Amino acid sequence: MVGKIISVILTGLVVGSSVAVLVQIFLYSINFLSNIFRTDFTDLVNQQHFSINELVIKIIFFFLIIPFFVGLLVGIIRNFTKGKRWHGPPDVILSVHKDDEELNVKSGFLTSIASILSISCGSSVGQYGPLVHFGGTIGAEIKKLFSYAPDYKILVSAGVASAISAGFGAPLAGLIYAREVVLRHQSLASFSPILLSSIISYFFTVEIFEYEPSLNIPTVTGNNAINVIVIILAGIFAGLLASLYSYLLTNKNLNFLNNVGSKSYLTPAYAGVICGIVAIKFPEVTGIGSQTINDLLNNKITLNLALIFLVLKLFLTTLCLRMGLVGGIFAPALFLGASLGVVSAGLGTLLSENVNPFLIILSSMAALGSCIIGGPIANVLIVFELTSNYQAALSAGVCIVVATIVSSQLIGQSTFDQLLNNRNIDITVGRDILFLQRKKIKEIVDKNFLKIDGNISVKEAIEMFKTFQCSEAYYVGLNNKLLGKLSLPKLLSYDDDLKIKDIKKTKFLKINDDEDLSKTIQKCKDFVGESIPVVDNKGKIIGIFSENDLFVSYLEAEEFRADVETKS
Repeated sequence: MVGKIISVILTGLVVGSSVAVLVQIFLYSINFLSNIFRTDFTDLVNQQHFSINELVIKIIFFFLIIPFFVGLLVGIIRNFTKGKRWHGPPDVILSVHKDDEELNVKSGFLTSIASILSISCGSSVGQYGPLVHFGGTIGAEIKKLFSYAPDYKILVSAGVASAISAGFGAPLAGLIYAREVVLRHQSLASFSPILLSSIISYFFTVEIFEYEPSLNIPTVTGNNAINVIVIILAGIFAGLLASLYSYLLTNKNLNFLNNVGSKSYLTPAYAGVICGIVAIKFPEVTGIGSQTINDLLNNKITLNLALIFLVLKLFLTTLCLRMGLVGGIFAPALFLGASLGVVSAGLGTLLSENVNPFLIILSSMAALGSCIIGGPIANVLIVFELTSNYQAALSAGVCIVVATIVSSQLIGQSTFDQLLNNRNIDITVGRDILFLQRKKIKEIVDKNFLKIDGNISVKEAIEMFKTFQCSEAYYVGLNNKLLGKLSLPKLLSYDDDLKIKDIKKTKFLKINDDEDLSKTIQKCKDFVGESIPVVDNKGKIIGIFSENDLFVSYLEAEEFRADVETKS
């Protein structure tokens, strides 16, 4: 027991402090490079000491050349990652659900570097997705370095919680996010390491680095019936917009944006240029947009401008992420939610002057963000920890509930799940089914079975059945090619002198050796008999299995799930 306590404390200290420090380096790098790569167009024009030629050169440099070359660098970096794709929160979720999908450290750090570059040059992407993946990767690496540390899945989740805690200044939300969005179970064994890591990360972030969350949420007070009605309507709008946003990010019909032109590494550069052009007129919708989110939350943006921001942000974020720039989807979701909240509050004022716009905007932002990441409780806690306002958290909770009901019917639990579905991975089936999907039927076949040549007689075959003490056998030809299945009761009805090869062929169930156990169970659910043959891609029989073999494998899967999800 003492050893376990020490292990948890050391894990919390190492993971929490490491992630907190690296998150600050990540955020500092973004801020430092942003000051180099970006400038405000209006400020540039208002600088009187520039000649026209100098001004044109600077505009081309900051709004075209820098975005292009940073995007080009991002595109080149992508070719060095595993699978030549960016890694993010879906990979973190997958790593704690499938033992054969551990996080790739090299790809994790390359993705983090590319996301810093993408955000710094003004891409319309977020920082929280890269932070989550970065934190999870750090947790995974710490597990490899320290044998005393808890389970791999718990370490990854502790890293995620620490990243959320450091990014938002919300340690409890970090705990819930890691267990609700990533781990997706509430085992006692996962509670202590994750919470302790999250708290230590928060302590380092606030007390040592004196970091303050970028969201400046206004004080919201009071609530009434009309506010509740508008919040419910805002929840419906948020659920619909979240579904549209998720559709644009995940629908395969838009995959043509992934590689525009003949050279894939140039695609992010094109997206960078588009962002640069938009930044000339609407810089608010480029980059993370923290200041604009704060202005929206404080109701400093007009309804018309909020609508423009909403459309542009939706367009730009889709374009950036589809065309290979890398970043998170949560911060843009908060931007979209806050913009939608301004619109909803504006519509609410048509019903009554007693509508509290700050409450509506905050609730809408939390609701849309919740639908995208699939973390309703985590988002309520983020609101509560950032505002220390019970009323604000409850109002956000109502909006989140309504929005989640709408979006879950259209996009499922989260956009992360949809991205995994695009890779033919459905983690919603549960850990037991995922366990069965990892195992191939060829791993459990019995190679001790009765094979019968087609040239022997029925009488000789019956004697072989008696010797082998079975009721089913397999008629094989040259090189073990499966030609048919024989049943002893049926053989007894034939003439003794009849050759096996002359018996009329009947249909029978056979399974390919590359089939996983989950699909095999589905295919065998109506089977009645002693055994089922397994064949390779050339039709050669490699073995057999019985329903009992499947039953044993299913029990192993159940034991695995119970061990992970109920461990104390």
